[in-house]
Amino acid sequence: MQRPRTRSRRNMRPLVPEVRHPIGTPPGLSPNTGPLASAAWLLACGLTPGEPRWYVAIVLDTAGGSRGELDTAAATRFQLEIFAEEWGFMFCHAGQMSWIRVTDIPFVHGKDDHGLLGHTPPLGDIATLIRTLEERHDIAFGRDPLVRTSLLGAEAVIADWARRF
Repeated sequence: MQRPRTRSRRNMRPLVPEVRHPIGTPPGLSPNTGPLASAAWLLACGLTPGEPRWYVAIVLDTAGGSRGELDTAAATRFQLEIFAEEWGFMFCHAGQMSWIRVTDIPFVHGKDDHGLLGHTPPLGDIATLIRTLEERHDIAFGRDPLVRTSLLGAEAVIADWARRF
């Protein structure tokens, strides 16, 4: 009886070939969805971070809405947060809240009372979600966003981008 041939560990190749994206990930960027979307957003806005970890928060309230502390029982707000490593949004209305984050994939951060997880668009299409929420709930967000960011001097550029929602 003949023994099956075995290969030495040194010559063994993986049984499953390594899968690589045909374009590849630019040096210094993660291959995950959230970081790539955040990097693409930065480029589309013409912004360059001065540090590897940065953030942007864009808050849209309805007319007469408070820009201060969020009262989830009474407020109507859409908040978009973009970080170097992920992005996400929070929608609060009628005492309910949905908070979705996107790293590798979209996931619920805390709760999803409005059922938005399955409707999470790519970051570049977030305006479509905002308009859909306005129509569905018969609300109108002001287009004078509150912007907080660690990107020096970028507030005006970000606010201009958000006004196009």
